[in-house]
Amino acid sequence: MSGEAPGLGPLETEVVEALWAGGSPMSVREVVEALAARDPAYTTVSTVLENLRRKEWVERERIGRLWFYRPLRDRASHAADRMHGALDDSGDAHTALLRFVDRMDPQDLDVLRDLLSDIPRRENP
Repeated sequence: MSGEAPGLGPLETEVVEALWAGGSPMSVREVVEALAARDPAYTTVSTVLENLRRKEWVERERIGRLWFYRPLRDRASHAADRMHGALDDSGDAHTALLRFVDRMDPQDLDVLRDLLSDIPRRENP
């Protein structure tokens, strides 16, 4: 993911990225190890995970004596939320969509065409 997730700081974003990459619930120690290049303290990661839980980005489950965390949304859902936010913020969704589609690579454009062809056309109110 490029940039920070809305409402999340840089370390929170990295923690969510680590959870997405992990693919299964992770303990605090596993998240710390996934962020080894940054070398965060265990207590810092533990605090960040609890903040993410309060913000409803992750949930936790106790297994034995450890808490395991998993993201509540997947990367694709998050990307879709960001795209909706960008359209809302653009002030002109029509023009923003046109420019977005104009810059798409041909393979992604083919995927978009296929997806749109499967959606029934809606009548304007």
